[in-house]
Amino acid sequence: MIKYKMDLSEEKKDAAINIALESKGNIRKRQKLKPICYILSILEIIIGIYYCTKASYTSGIILLLLGIFIAILGYTAKDFQRYVLKKSEKLLDKSFRSGIVEYTFDTKGITISSNIGESINYWNAFKEYGTFGEYIYVKRKDNKMILIDKNDLTNEEKDELLRLLACNLPQ
Repeated sequence: MIKYKMDLSEEKKDAAINIALESKGNIRKRQKLKPICYILSILEIIIGIYYCTKASYTSGIILLLLGIFIAILGYTAKDFQRYVLKKSEKLLDKSFRSGIVEYTFDTKGITISSNIGESINYWNAFKEYGTFGEYIYVKRKDNKMILIDKNDLTNEEKDELLRLLACNLPQ
C-alpha cells in the first residue's frame, strides 16, 4: 500500500492540462480540425473576394474576416484546446480545485481523500497509466486523471506504485 499526498498547485494543474493535450483523443481531434479549418478558410476567402468584387462589399469583408479567423483557429488549435481546458477547470467549484488530496494505492484500487470526502475507485474504473516528464498519471474511464509527482516518492514507493499499476492497468 502506498499513500501519496498532493497539494493542488497551479504547476500540477498545468501538468494535467499538458497530459490531456497530448492524449491520443486530443491529438486526433487536432489532426482532423486543422485540414478542415484550412480548406474552409480558403473557401471563405475565395467567396469573400468574389462578394467584394461582384456583389455586396460588406458581406465580402465579413467573409474575408471569417476566413482569416478560421485559418488562425486551425493554426492555433492546440492553444485553443489549452484555453478551453483551463476555462473548464476554472468553472469547477473552488473546493474541487484547491487543497490537499491524499491517494492510497493498494490491491483493490485507489482511495481518494480530500476536504470534500472520500471515495474508492476500483482498478476496473481506470483505463491506463503512463509517465509524462516528472509525473505518473492514471486515467479513469471517464478521462479524469490522478497525477503523482515522482519526486515526492521514494525509489521503493515508486517501484511499488509502478508494479501495482502494471499488474492492474495497461500502459
